[in-house]
Amino acid sequence: MNKTRAVALALLGLVLVSIPVVDYLALPAWNLQSFTLWMLAGVYLFLVSSLAFVAAGKPRAAFAAIPIGAIPVAASFILSAFSWVFWPGNDARFFRRLPVSERAADDFPRDFPGEGISADEKERLLLPALDKELSRTIAQGKLGPYGAQFQMDDTIFTSLSVLRDGKPRIIRVAPLDYSGSAVAISAGETGTAGYIEVDQETGEGKLAETKGGMKFTPGAILSRDLARRARFAYRTKLFGSWSFEIDDGGNPFWTIPTLRNSIGVFGGPVREGLVLVDAVNGAVAYYPAGTEPDWVDRSIPVDLVLSQANDYLGLKNGWGNYYFGARKDVFQLSDSYAYVVSNSSAGSRTWFVSGVTSPNEADQTLVGLMMVDLKSGEARRYPLSGITEMRAMDIAVNDERVRAQGLSASWPFLVDVDGIPAFAMILKNDLQRQRFAYVDVATGQKVSMGDTRGSARAQFVGLTGGDAEADERLVEYSGTVLRVKERPDEDAIQFMLAGDPFALYSVPARTTLGAYFLAPGDRIIFSYRESSSVRGMRFVVRLRNLTVGE
Repeated sequence: MNKTRAVALALLGLVLVSIPVVDYLALPAWNLQSFTLWMLAGVYLFLVSSLAFVAAGKPRAAFAAIPIGAIPVAASFILSAFSWVFWPGNDARFFRRLPVSERAADDFPRDFPGEGISADEKERLLLPALDKELSRTIAQGKLGPYGAQFQMDDTIFTSLSVLRDGKPRIIRVAPLDYSGSAVAISAGETGTAGYIEVDQETGEGKLAETKGGMKFTPGAILSRDLARRARFAYRTKLFGSWSFEIDDGGNPFWTIPTLRNSIGVFGGPVREGLVLVDAVNGAVAYYPAGTEPDWVDRSIPVDLVLSQANDYLGLKNGWGNYYFGARKDVFQLSDSYAYVVSNSSAGSRTWFVSGVTSPNEADQTLVGLMMVDLKSGEARRYPLSGITEMRAMDIAVNDERVRAQGLSASWPFLVDVDGIPAFAMILKNDLQRQRFAYVDVATGQKVSMGDTRGSARAQFVGLTGGDAEADERLVEYSGTVLRVKERPDEDAIQFMLAGDPFALYSVPARTTLGAYFLAPGDRIIFSYRESSSVRGMRFVVRLRNLTVGE
């Protein structure tokens, strides 16, 4: 054997040995729908065949290795073409990836009648009192003595709902990870301390130390690396982007969606199931779509939702209309999105929420609302028209009541306020929340603000009594006050009238002095509007207290 053949044989041995090493490091899915697998196959076919020819004493035949290695590479690109949106019929397939229930505008207040915890079958929205940035500031202050060892992975700062004392609470959780490989090695069997939790209603943050330590994280090494743990358990699964959640008992888990390509070999990914990895002991389990544990909030990656929703909004009339035509019925999601939790007696759900707008950058008009359940994949579209989220934020921060304070606004939530669509948002500085604000979606001309969400909401209800459409729904009434109850959390006063025990009236405390000093026995004349969501609840928009001489 000459020297060239010997070198080629040695190199061939190294290449063959490197296959499991590369597999261990690159972690490709052993699945024909994995583009990475096809690329690796092409590279190794070329290396192995060329070195094998040289080692066999046929150096000229080594040139045949080029087409051999090119076969899987060329095949992968050819197969990719069958997955492009331009391939005949594929635009319709991309459009249908996300089944969307087209609702009527009036369905929104019926589907989500107001905010708060509901004991009936109707879903109500639970809104956070903090945004992600404020939550991050609180969380970073909770690292304490672990700041040198661990870092907070705020790219995975999951918003979710958990049951506490039988009631759903909105929280954000961020896992602690190793600050470097050296720390991961020295941690040994200890793992990271746990995760940081921030209550989205109270603003309370805490470091939740897990018993046994979180040993399986993205920053761990070797077999405790999260990606490696999941991949070796399920070699053929296509993984989406992972998330971090805790169950109702506070136990930490990594949730990794699994996908399959529905258009050709490489295109149109849709959800297939979910892999759960216990962050403490590394136990791995797979759940087909629809069979996930009840406590799981998310089984669909947000990047997949964005892709599917924009395809649905843009490809109704084909790719030609989208790219080269008149762009008839072409829409897109807003510049950003929010997460909102809905609660009913059947449980809570986490929704992806974004406005629907025109692709024309100069058009600041909202034409709808898209909501996608991040667990079940249920999607709804409501044809709500008005201003966009960005416009609502501009209106709120430029209001004369807050302009001088230099506050910024959180990304808004679209909610129903007694039958009227409104954007709810938080006004904040760099350190903390300052105020709550509501802006009506239809015109953006009605803006309410308060130190509490309840007071801002009550003020907004009062504002909506001033237009002609609302006047048609107003009822004038008079009577004697029987009972009075202050609601400082809402900056409102609730009262009952003598002889009318089945109605509860709510009036903003600052409507008039007569309202502020309302007392049992007072004779009053007022106008109210029936609540569209709570039976027997009436919102007072004008009030005269005859007893105090108004």
